[in-house]
Amino acid sequence: MKSLFKIPFTFLLAATILFACEDDKAPGTPPTADNVTNEIKAEPGDDIVFEGTFSVEDGFSKISLSNAEIILDKQIVFANHVTKYYLDYKFTVPEDASLQIYDVTITAESLSGSNKTFTTKVDIATPPNANVSGDFVALPGNDIVFEGSISDDHGLTEIKLVNAGIGLDHVIELTGNPKSYDLNYTYSIPATSEMKMHNGIIEISNLANRMTTIPMKVNLSGADIVYENIYIAGGFQWWTWSAELGFPMDQDPEDDKWFEIPVHCWDGEYEELKFLGQLAWAPDNWGLVDQADPSKGMLNDENSATILLGANGANPAYKKVRFNPYIMQYTVEDITDVVTPQDQMFIVGKGFPQYPNLDWNPSEAIPMVKNPYGYGEHIFLIEGLEFSDAVDMKFIGQNDGWGPYDAGFDVVEQQAVAPVSWVKIKEGDGSKDLKFTDQAGTYTVLYDYYLKRALIWKE
Repeated sequence: MKSLFKIPFTFLLAATILFACEDDKAPGTPPTADNVTNEIKAEPGDDIVFEGTFSVEDGFSKISLSNAEIILDKQIVFANHVTKYYLDYKFTVPEDASLQIYDVTITAESLSGSNKTFTTKVDIATPPNANVSGDFVALPGNDIVFEGSISDDHGLTEIKLVNAGIGLDHVIELTGNPKSYDLNYTYSIPATSEMKMHNGIIEISNLANRMTTIPMKVNLSGADIVYENIYIAGGFQWWTWSAELGFPMDQDPEDDKWFEIPVHCWDGEYEELKFLGQLAWAPDNWGLVDQADPSKGMLNDENSATILLGANGANPAYKKVRFNPYIMQYTVEDITDVVTPQDQMFIVGKGFPQYPNLDWNPSEAIPMVKNPYGYGEHIFLIEGLEFSDAVDMKFIGQNDGWGPYDAGFDVVEQQAVAPVSWVKIKEGDGSKDLKFTDQAGTYTVLYDYYLKRALIWKE
């Protein structure tokens, strides 16, 4: 009888195992993700972006982003078989959003039904409001008094007063986390302090981990500090970062405390900058307390962090940069004027050994390279240009005559000394040329037609 039941029993056993496997079968491998945004700091009304790279073996069904409090309910549904997805979702924070931290849930679901959830914290808390002055004129041995009102909806945690030059490093712990505080702190400046400007910071923190930074300036020089020249240095200089070749900023004619300059920039190291009070890295060297959080304010220190202009993939991005060294504040605005590109650009003048027949003859003008190295359609460049001991030069946009494009330099003094850093161009017949005397050598000349600025430096 055993032999009669052998085959049916084996079949029944196999079928039982098969059905059991089908019943216990788990969904496929859950999705994975890299570089998901952990935290976003914003204010009501801001545009924010959720990012991340999501992968799954058996394909995505959908990816959802949700938080009911800020009315976020986004579903990205996949009609095709997609195993990798680069999330780049833009969302506008509601204008009436409460000042708090929101957990946004990002759920990635596969075709097999497996899912994985990730969280991005959206911090819409605001930093403390402070009406506190940190600007003092005193002498060694004097007392200075820090006064002002501070408020915050979340509750204040501490106030730091730091200025190494006068030996100040004081923390006021705000027990009970008050929502308002009247600052009144007296500090005696050591009699041995050096008689010069000493820069520091006032940092005010709240329970939402937001910070307001106020620059502190203690002038012990015995005289008012006046900044007549401010320079900008950065990756946009077309040479290695150089304080000695900093671009001079223009003083705002309506407010002489502010300085401004237009610049071009690209992503990465080519969008970094610092402000200088001289053509050297010290003593005045302004940057950020924290590059990742510009709201923490600025420092006048060689170790301050560089400022990012925010090129955002433009080639190049054009920016108007403004800076006030007295209150250590800066602004960056996009320049969005539409300028029709120039097809050609030439150097005309005399004193160029490689072009002996030039001598102000437009037909012999020196051609410049448009869009050099792919850096922008408005940029023209020539490298390896030899100067004699007596050079005159300006720009024209054609080599068959002086019109329609004729451009010289917007300068008072035509006699120049290289390098010429970010000099203004003035278009039109009769504009001035630049003259270089006893400076023979090999030069690079760059002209940005969009900004009407030029660079000339010795290689």
